[in-house]
Amino acid sequence: MRVRSILIGSIAATATIVLGTTSAWASVNVDPTTGVGFIGKGDVQSALGYNNAALQKAVDSKSLAFTYKQPTSQSLSQDVTQVGSQIGSQIGTQSGTQTGTQVAKQVISQDLTCTFTNGNGTKTFHRDGVRGGERTGIRTASHVGTREGTRDASRAGTRTGSRTGVLSGSVSYNLDVDARKANQYNGFIVNGRQGVESYEVGDTSWTSPTSFGDWSFGDWSFGGWSFGGWSFGSWSFGDYQFEPVDNVLWGEWDAAPGENPADCLRSANADKITGLSNVITPGAITDGPVTDGAIISEAITLDLVTGGTITEGATTYGNIQTGVRTSAGPAQLFVNGKAL
Repeated sequence: MRVRSILIGSIAATATIVLGTTSAWASVNVDPTTGVGFIGKGDVQSALGYNNAALQKAVDSKSLAFTYKQPTSQSLSQDVTQVGSQIGSQIGTQSGTQTGTQVAKQVISQDLTCTFTNGNGTKTFHRDGVRGGERTGIRTASHVGTREGTRDASRAGTRTGSRTGVLSGSVSYNLDVDARKANQYNGFIVNGRQGVESYEVGDTSWTSPTSFGDWSFGDWSFGGWSFGGWSFGSWSFGDYQFEPVDNVLWGEWDAAPGENPADCLRSANADKITGLSNVITPGAITDGPVTDGAIISEAITLDLVTGGTITEGATTYGNIQTGVRTSAGPAQLFVNGKAL
């Protein structure tokens, strides 16, 4: 069987397909733009395996059909979007203040001396006591915490590719009766394309990977803080506020038998006493425990968020945008499905 390609001009749904040159066979000569030309009788017989009688019968019954197929290529582009998520961590520093109270004990002594003018002489007395006190203080502290958060992301991209296809159609013809010889016609006059062309989509090939732009992030959604312990400075205390002398817990007077320190202090004996000395001397202070008050936290000072690896999510593909169909090879001419 003799097989050859004939290039026929065709208009697709979106653009013109340029089909190239005609066949080199002289008996098959069809214009590549219009689909008008001539197909020799012998080429049809060779394709179908018909003798003159069989071909005549096919012509008489109008059972011959000339068709063509044109391979094509078409450019494609497609928008792509992808979602993602990112985990991040953040460090924060928080300062605070705390008040405290501290109790203490102070030893205290009293020395009493008086001289009686009635001949009883000079009397000296001594006693020790203790009293309580309290003071307030303040100290500052700081601690560091961390928290984790997540945020959503999306990015857009495009990819390009191509797909193959086959454009098919029919051509009309008339017999070349004017050039017949010995009651036989020489071939078929092709009058051009007729009817509606069909297009069969072939394989799609994406020739470039998706080219994404930068991620577009939403706001962070943080969990709670995880703080370490407070790191306190030293207490800054005020002065102790001690109980008045009247509230001192006194021990016993150091007095000789029969002597009473109260005799020096009675108002009734004021005219009998000279050189009265009553000295109270505060002694050493013994600090007691500090009672911590509540910590008053201040605002957290935030560091920058450290973003972790982005977890890529689902990819959504948009509509495929098609470009111009172009010729991917010569068109093939057929008669009753057999290649010419």
